[in-house]
Amino acid sequence: MGQRQKDWAKRVREKLLAELGGKCVVCGSAYRPEFDCIEPRGDAHHKFDTSHRMSFYRKEHKAGNLQVLCQFHNAQKSDTRKANQPF
Repeated sequence: MGQRQKDWAKRVREKLLAELGGKCVVCGSAYRPEFDCIEPRGDAHHKFDTSHRMSFYRKEHKAGNLQVLCQFHNAQKSDTRKANQPF
């Protein structure tokens, strides 16, 4: 991936974080925020390069399906989904 794409992806990530409040919707932590699809879309996007992943997240944000979680709560949500428990 070229530097131009990396710079674009970084700007998009910062913009999305700002639009979504930049803090975990569960605990309010701003430490290591992660994007999370409210209604899961599988994990294929985790394997995308950075610019493709940011395009995916922009699309999910436009659809109202994106939130910010801290690393802890994102992992916790993944664990509860695997156990078929609601989050």
